[in-house]
Amino acid sequence: MGLSKAWTKTADDIAKRLPVWRQLNELLRHAKALGPHTALKAEVDAIAAQRSLLAEPDPVRPLLDKSVDLLRQALNAKLQAFEQTFQQQQSQLQQDADWNKLTDAQRADLTGKHNLSAPVALQLGTPEQLQDALDGCDLDHWVSKAQALPNRFEAARHAAVQLLKPNVVHVALPKRTLNDEAELQAWLAEVQALLQAKLQQGPVAL
Repeated sequence: MGLSKAWTKTADDIAKRLPVWRQLNELLRHAKALGPHTALKAEVDAIAAQRSLLAEPDPVRPLLDKSVDLLRQALNAKLQAFEQTFQQQQSQLQQDADWNKLTDAQRADLTGKHNLSAPVALQLGTPEQLQDALDGCDLDHWVSKAQALPNRFEAARHAAVQLLKPNVVHVALPKRTLNDEAELQAWLAEVQALLQAKLQQGPVAL
């Protein structure tokens, strides 16, 4: 009877800790680029090597809590950076003269086509919500999304100009590293000549 109770307790303990263990390992996959990952992973590996999953006190839950705090802070930082970039780009677009000449319907259409809707707030309160958020878009992907925002907004601005002036010519200015006044003047002369040539074809957008 005592042995039966012991087995039952062991089974119950496994049922409680195994999901937490799996969740810990899944979350740690998203923390590989973060500084504390090495120490956390070493502790996880030690639990596996020593087969101490069922040890008392519970060695898994504190590691899960640490991992959740680490990843939540990291993800919130990425979300904040994305939000700031989005707000800056949106503010610039809303001040653009051509954008403001469009109808509400045209602006709504371009906003949808170029995926310029405001970011939706993510729920990160629980480990499950945090894992869902990271599985949907990991830390590196949020960096890439923030970096892509200026191009998306610029494409929408160009599309607005195209609607207003179908014959507009889009011109990319030559890129240079300018070291002194002479190089600046040379670059300005080059840009002026380029734009004058393009203006003969129609309106120019930069």
